[in-house]
Amino acid sequence: MTTSILSANGLSKSFGGHAALADIDLQVEQGEFIALLGPSGCGKTTLLRCIAGFLKPDAGSISIAGEDVTALAPYHRPLNTVFQNYALFPHMSVVENVAYGPRRKGAPRAEAMRRAEEALDLVGLTGFADRMPARLSGGQQQRVALARAIVNRPKLLLLDEPLSALDLKLRKKVQRELKQLQEKLGIAFLFVTHDQEEAMSMADRIVLMNRGKIEQIGRGPDIYRKPATRFAADFIGEANLLPVKRAGEGGFTLFDGAVSITNGSAPHAAKLLGIVRPEDVAIVTDQALTGFVTVLASVEDIVHIGSHGFVTLRTNGCILISRTTPDTISKLVLGATVHAGFRSTDVHIIAEQAP
Repeated sequence: MTTSILSANGLSKSFGGHAALADIDLQVEQGEFIALLGPSGCGKTTLLRCIAGFLKPDAGSISIAGEDVTALAPYHRPLNTVFQNYALFPHMSVVENVAYGPRRKGAPRAEAMRRAEEALDLVGLTGFADRMPARLSGGQQQRVALARAIVNRPKLLLLDEPLSALDLKLRKKVQRELKQLQEKLGIAFLFVTHDQEEAMSMADRIVLMNRGKIEQIGRGPDIYRKPATRFAADFIGEANLLPVKRAGEGGFTLFDGAVSITNGSAPHAAKLLGIVRPEDVAIVTDQALTGFVTVLASVEDIVHIGSHGFVTLRTNGCILISRTTPDTISKLVLGATVHAGFRSTDVHIIAEQAP
């Protein structure tokens, strides 16, 4: 049986008449790694700051480990926050930065320093205790900030895009280390990011936000394969968004009636949208695709990206994108007519929503 470490209910927050958060409900279980994902301005940082206590919600409540903390100041909440800029004290050594938290809570200096050394060891900074922050790389400063955040073993750790200042290669490395650290500590992490790949690679569950609301909550692969909305389909990964029309009980047509499929899980709605991921779209030049829904299409664009590439196709007034191999791409030329197809089971149908 899981235990909720964080419960946010009906959270709303407005700035100058703009609703930054609108009736947000969120439950985080003990030991979970949760990513708050969405574009800039979607409300994810506002939600994090309300949970941290830096902002007071206009409505709703926040509980941590069963305790209502809605009215508590940040320093009275059993959590800690890692910021984008690390916020290290420049005049203190690494170990003094980390020991600051235990010292502030009344721990004797020797005990605080011992716990700080342990925290530095956990984040891979053994031997860096006496250095000053200015002598550290960005990745090392980020680890010091993490050590300082975990030294008091909070019940919940909030992270506001802490990897955004790192270069791509280092960022990938620290992502793996951060996930391993979270699993070792067993502390719930609430991690804000706008990077879908970062969320997919690290989080147990993703909370996808848009315009102050939660669009969908779920495991990354589940949201990718079965997005609940057009926004979810388009934001997480590449997606072909195809108009769908009903054609009898359980039957549907795509590409302006050019092909038919069956789908027993489609919703009952006036307007429908079919979602097909580019990697599910196959291309052949000289034969039909057995077992696939197939259409004739013309090649409009070809983009090579190392181990794979993207081919843009036009068919029956629709654009269809295929993620395919260099071997397939080598056989294609712009303007060529090809067979393109996908399996009926690869089409996920949702209700089309008004923008």
